[in-house]
Amino acid sequence: MSLVADLKIEVTRTAEPELRGLIACRLQEYNAPFLGDHPFGTLDVFVRRVDGELAGGLVGEFAFGWLSIHVFWLEERLRGMGIGTAVLNAAEAEAIGQGCRFAIVETMSFQAPGFYEKRGYVRVGVVDGYPGGSRKIFMRKALRPEH
Repeated sequence: MSLVADLKIEVTRTAEPELRGLIACRLQEYNAPFLGDHPFGTLDVFVRRVDGELAGGLVGEFAFGWLSIHVFWLEERLRGMGIGTAVLNAAEAEAIGQGCRFAIVETMSFQAPGFYEKRGYVRVGVVDGYPGGSRKIFMRKALRPEH
């Protein structure tokens, strides 16, 4: 029997942390000869009320010297008070501690490109074609001086 005949492709819409972690490890092993061996992992920052209720947070990961910010949300009534900046600063500081030199984020044109630009992020790409004429904006920031 052929190797391909022994396989099946499974699609799921349920997150399976163990399998996601295994896939990330296998990709890290493949990438290491090309990019070097770097620490990698998740990096999340949460904003909670004193009663423990979630008021916002940042979901990301770090690998190969890069912090990737996937999701960043803060309750609307808490915006403009410096809390978002504190969350971003905390994530960047932790990423630097993990050896990251850069950060990357993608945000929609109606979300927070101005917020990131005020904090040193620069636009590196734009993708059109999203509903309502919105655009996905890719942004990058150097966390440490480049040598």
